[in-house]
Parts: sequence; structure tokens; C-alpha cells
Amino acid sequence: MTKDQERSFIARITCDEINMTFFDQVLSASHFEPGGSRSPIPPNVVTTFEAYDPVTQTMLRTGGRKSTAMVVHFKCYNDYYNLQILSEAYYQKYFSKGGKGVLGAYPASGGNTTSFHLLNGFHQIITLDDLSSSQATLYLKARNAGIIKKAIWRDPAYSTCFTDESGDVVTFNLQILERHVSTPARSTPYT
Repeated sequence: MTKDQERSFIARITCDEINMTFFDQVLSASHFEPGGSRSPIPPNVVTTFEAYDPVTQTMLRTGGRKSTAMVVHFKCYNDYYNLQILSEAYYQKYFSKGGKGVLGAYPASGGNTTSFHLLNGFHQIITLDDLSSSQATLYLKARNAGIIKKAIWRDPAYSTCFTDESGDVVTFNLQILERHVSTPARSTPYT
């Protein structure tokens, strides 16, 4: 087993202990229709089970369909990771930055797939070797870019999105399910 295989793992991931999902799992279909008064927004953008209240300017937790923690395969390459989704929505797609600079679920695209460094509380790069417990809280940093932040995708969605460009720095919580997994053996999505 190579060092990269030893550092690869599968984990449930949440953002600040809030489950994550995608726009099309929490917003109505009308948000994705072209034309009309609403501008189309990408359905595959990563979000959380929260809703933004523009009046109080606060985030409110919501239930939503399938409000379980997303499962992701962290495939290691030296000291950075590609994040492959193993949950039902967007199964086997990757977290990557889209055209608007926000994280979404996209097919693998070789060197164009966004890679991430895992950072500890001091913003130092870590790998699975540094995570002795099955629970971890860390930051994600887009490789050759910035730390991932949570921002509000305003009109018309008023939902959270993730970017390295603006917003509030957030922590990601991991529950490590399997260690030393270079390729997931499971052929069906995790629920």
C-alpha cells in the first residue's frame, strides 16, 4: 500500500455541524428554470440545510429531504485531497469550483478537478496521519487558492454556498468511517 493509499479515507462531512446537500435538494424547481423573473442558478451547488432570512439577516436550520450527513471519499495525493461524493445526490461526482467560483458537484476532470488541503486549527496542512480520532474538525483550503468560506447566494436563492473568495471561514466536521481506502469498494451510494 502506498503512502497516498494509507492517507485516503471515507468520512461523513458536515459544516459547523450542519448537514450539507445541494441546491436542487432544498430549493424548488422554479429556481432552475431559465427565463422569467428568476435567473437560473446551478442545481449542483453545495449548500447546507439552512435558509437565509433577509429580514433578520440570520441563517435558520431546516430539515429538508434526506437530512443526513454527506459521505465523501478523501483521495490523497501527497498532501492534498480530491473529494468524491459517495452519497445519493451526485454519487461519484467531485467537489470542485464551478464557473462562478463556488463549490459544486462535478464529474472528474483530471487536473481541473479542485483539490483541497486539510488544515488544522493553526491553518497547517494535515493528512489522515495527523487524525488519530474518528472525529475531526478542520478547515478546507482549495489548493493554490484560499480557505473555504460560507457565503449567501442571494437573489433568488438566499441559501448558503461555499467559495474561497468571500464570506465567513467555516470549519468542517468529519466522522471517519473507513481509513486507508484508495478506491471505495461499495458500488451503491451511502445513505
